[in-house]
Amino acid sequence: MKITIQVMVQPYTYQDLDTAVKIAEAALKKGHEVTIFLFCDSAIASNKHMKPVRGDRNISQLLKGLIDKGAKVEICGICMDYRGITTDMIIEGSNPSGLPELAELIYTSDRFISLMA
Repeated sequence: MKITIQVMVQPYTYQDLDTAVKIAEAALKKGHEVTIFLFCDSAIASNKHMKPVRGDRNISQLLKGLIDKGAKVEICGICMDYRGITTDMIIEGSNPSGLPELAELIYTSDRFISLMA
């Protein structure tokens, strides 16, 4: 099964990205194909230079771990530009993308999950 998870909110204000990571991990363990699409403020989560306070989770590293397990992470390029995130700042293996690619993901996925707070 092909699953796409769209996340739209900031990485440390709400738990939407944590939920997306947990769903993706469970789906990957069952052999499903997973893509996470970072849209709006969730594009901030792609910044590999984030430094969360000690004891807090590092969401960009959690996303990198998903990539290492076979998930895809797509990031809205316009959202990146708006937030000052350049391609040299994003986690390795993630991909700047756009709304046409999101539309294709929605069309071709068996399940589409949108987390919007």
